Amino acid sequence: MKKTIKVGAVTIGQAPRVDITGDIRPMLAPHIELIEYGALDPFSFDEANARFAPGEGESVLVSRMRDGRQVTMSEEAVIPLVQDCIRRAEREGAEATVLLCTGKFPEFSHSKLLITPQPILHALVQKLSPDKPIGLFVPDSSQIAQVKEWFSASGIAFEPVVASPYKEAELMGQRAMALKGKDLAFVLLDCMGYGCGMKEDIYASCQLPVILPRTYIARLLNELFA
Repeated sequence: MKKTIKVGAVTIGQAPRVDITGDIRPMLAPHIELIEYGALDPFSFDEANARFAPGEGESVLVSRMRDGRQVTMSEEAVIPLVQDCIRRAEREGAEATVLLCTGKFPEFSHSKLLITPQPILHALVQKLSPDKPIGLFVPDSSQIAQVKEWFSASGIAFEPVVASPYKEAELMGQRAMALKGKDLAFVLLDCMGYGCGMKEDIYASCQLPVILPRTYIARLLNELFA
């Protein structure tokens, strides 16, 4: 019997993220144990909106509260809370920590392996689409300017589609029709909130390959620890 591997799973919203773990727990090897931590766990929905709402010119992150409501916050405001979650996960025995967010973050302090999805996903997209743009789903229109900056820095061109996984799950297929027939390499769903059912709806509508970050990262955890 293999030794249990504890992996800290840090959301920028509230834990537990049953929407994410419902997709990825069945994929993980039985000895990989996810321990969830939420940056907004100490706060109510109203407190989070009052304390962490993005100001003018600040990078915008979108996540989910425990009750399923969408919350929008300033990246700058949430960074210290994420750092606290990483430290707590390591204190409580995590052999690795994964951030359940595809946004851009500074270097965090950590003593164990830290998996930050954005640079991994950008490297993957660069290699898979050197000559063509991609379709890119983002949760909120306020994120498009910063996403353009991040992806341009990685040399990636994209056609954006705005659809919130927390408010508009049933509209994914409809929104994906905007990409149908376009000369795109594939589609990246640029938020951990997008799920397997949404991916299926998007593929069915636009007939383009689709990368879903939550399942890609789950497969990476299996590669590392299974």
